Order: sequence, then C-alpha cells, then structure tokens
Amino acid sequence: MTFNWTTVSEQAIANATATLRSGFLSEGKQVKRFEDELAARLGLVRPVALNSGTTALHLALVLAGVKAGDEVIIPPQTFIATGMAVLMQGASPVFADIQPHTGNIDPESIREKITGRTKAIMPVHWAGYPCDLEEINELARAHNLVVVEDAAHALGAAYRGKPIGAISRFTAFSFQAIKHLTTGDGGALCCLRAEDEKRARIRRWFGIDRDNSAPSSLGERVYDADELGFK
Repeated sequence: MTFNWTTVSEQAIANATATLRSGFLSEGKQVKRFEDELAARLGLVRPVALNSGTTALHLALVLAGVKAGDEVIIPPQTFIATGMAVLMQGASPVFADIQPHTGNIDPESIREKITGRTKAIMPVHWAGYPCDLEEINELARAHNLVVVEDAAHALGAAYRGKPIGAISRFTAFSFQAIKHLTTGDGGALCCLRAEDEKRARIRRWFGIDRDNSAPSSLGERVYDADELGFK
C-alpha cells in the first residue's frame, strides 16, 4: 500500500461526473443522501456534512460555548488541526499525556489538567483506536465539561459495541484526501442533541436558517443571518 495514494472507483468517478453535469454542485440532494448514508450504514447520530474535519472541530467548540480565556484539554499526539480549532476560538489548548500502549489521551492525565477555566475535553482516537470514552465522559459530567471527539481517523470504529459518532455530545470526522473515506476534502459533525444539529446546520450556511426563511415579496429567500456562520 502506498501512503497518500487515494483509490477512486469508476463508480465514484461516474457519480462525481453526474453531479458536475447536473448544474447543482453544492449542498444539494447528494449531500443529504451522504448524511443519510453515514447514519444508516455507520450508525452516526445526526451527521452534518461540512467542508473539512477542522471546520467540524471548530464548529463543535462554537456550539459548546468555548470562548476566549477558556481551556480545552487535548492530547499532544495529534495533527495540528486539533489545537488550531481551539485557538480559533481564542481558547488555550492544554496537553494531557497519552497512554503509551494506545497513543490515546490518558483519562488520569485529563483529571490532573482540569482547572476552573476548563470548558471541554477533545480526545483523539489515534489511528482509529477508540479512547476510553466511558471514563472521559464520566469526568466531563463530573466537572460540567463538553466532550468533542476528534474522530478524524475513526470512521466506522466502535467503542464497547457502540459506533463512534453516537456516544459523546459532539464527534468530528474528516474526509480529507488520505482518509479511509474521502470526499476530496470534507468533514462531518455528529450531534447527540437535536438542538445542536439544528444550530450546526444554520451555522454551516452563513448563520441563515434556510428551513424557516420565508420568501420575500419577489419570491426570493430572505437572507437573515441571526448569528455568524461558516461556509
């Protein structure tokens, strides 16, 4: 196997070609179908498709209420995107140590790093091997923290029989070019709570609630942005 070599099937090429010829290139039926397939085939809960895994992490922190001056506990064994998402919110990444036998964040080290400024824990499933999510979520509940799983490597993995993407309040996936499932680039954010999913869908499109945007007198959508969003 060659590292960084992406395999694209003839069927995938045909599907991409059909989309390019459709005249509708973004956020159409194929995106909704992709989200539905992620849920149906892999057990992901309320997946919201996004343009990258980094955006998924950033959006999760926004929805979690992480702000400047807060701290988010992350492992040092990760790609820089994990810490960058924290910095984008003006918060401080705090490194907890990893377990030498898994490469995953150590719950005991997390416990030692929690302070009055800690807002969230961001475990990374290194090489797709799930972290100790039961203990991490117990810690989070005890200290009123939000868990945001960085599951960039872990699409299709399970923890104690439950799919990654169906356990913590937020789970971020990456579909970047060298991931085991790729959209060229892309990501998804899974939300256990329906209200988080709704806000994620609004935020991913400029902060506009398209599902509830009434048409103007000209018959066009009213583009009222109630909050800052992504695109």
